[in-house]
Amino acid sequence: MKRFPRRAMARTTHLQREAPKLANGWARRARLVWAAPCSLVGLLAGALALLAGGSARRAAGTLEITLRECEAACPAWARLLPFRAIALGHVVIAAGRQELDPLRAHERVHVRQYERWGVLFFAAYAASGIWQLLNGRSAYWNNHFEVQARALSQDPGADERGSDV
Repeated sequence: MKRFPRRAMARTTHLQREAPKLANGWARRARLVWAAPCSLVGLLAGALALLAGGSARRAAGTLEITLRECEAACPAWARLLPFRAIALGHVVIAAGRQELDPLRAHERVHVRQYERWGVLFFAAYAASGIWQLLNGRSAYWNNHFEVQARALSQDPGADERGSDV
């Protein structure tokens, strides 16, 4: 029986340890590229928010853009928006930082949905909303993606356990 030198075994073990990290790195890059067209839309919308006096910060693989620190300090037109926060790819835009804090987990579920669906997410989200309307339900509250985001944001570990985002 031929014995391998310890050095060769150590190298193999090192490669075996590094392989999952490399695979995860490539998978992460693939998700970023797949969601990139949606993130571009988010960047364009975010640029408008920044021009209106907003601020931005990076957090957990997303770019969070807020108009003001709290909703009360937002311009009147911002209070008329039909949402408090919205995810567009890897960009999350919110009226105010205080509004974003309790919605962050929900919006991050949407970010994972963009990573899974890519640019198809726009059409799938709209189709789900239209389907709900045609069945006499709320396009927003009964939308499959919103229902899923509410459920997973209540139990953030569910996504890591294999939930189908």
